[in-house]
Amino acid sequence: MRIIPAALLAMTLGLPIATSATAAANIIGSWKGSGSVRLTSGQVEPVSCRVSYSKGDDKGKTFVLSAKCSHTGGTFNQSGRVSKRKGGSYKGSLYSDQYAVSGTVTISVRGSSQTVSVSSSKGKGSLNLTRQ
Repeated sequence: MRIIPAALLAMTLGLPIATSATAAANIIGSWKGSGSVRLTSGQVEPVSCRVSYSKGDDKGKTFVLSAKCSHTGGTFNQSGRVSKRKGGSYKGSLYSDQYAVSGTVTISVRGSSQTVSVSSSKGKGSLNLTRQ
């Protein structure tokens, strides 16, 4: 009988053994943080957001996101879907009914923090979020 030493050690110590499903689930939950958006006009707006992610499929590779953000002009909501890539990275799309604009989103998760980059025909932005 052959047992992988790292798995045996983890079981002996009672540590969880990470699988691709549990690693992907790290994005699920509520996050909040801030960043900035650079509009195509060149104007830079500070922005703060609360984002929640939920399971989008049974395989743990697709997630639904819902975001409520505020900036100097008010608040706006966005929705979207992201798919798990390699490591802690995700990529997908966003849509805002309020501004009738869609775009792309790239997310990198590391523990309890994530870096989010968004891009649309109206501008580009980045946020740093922490798990709530």
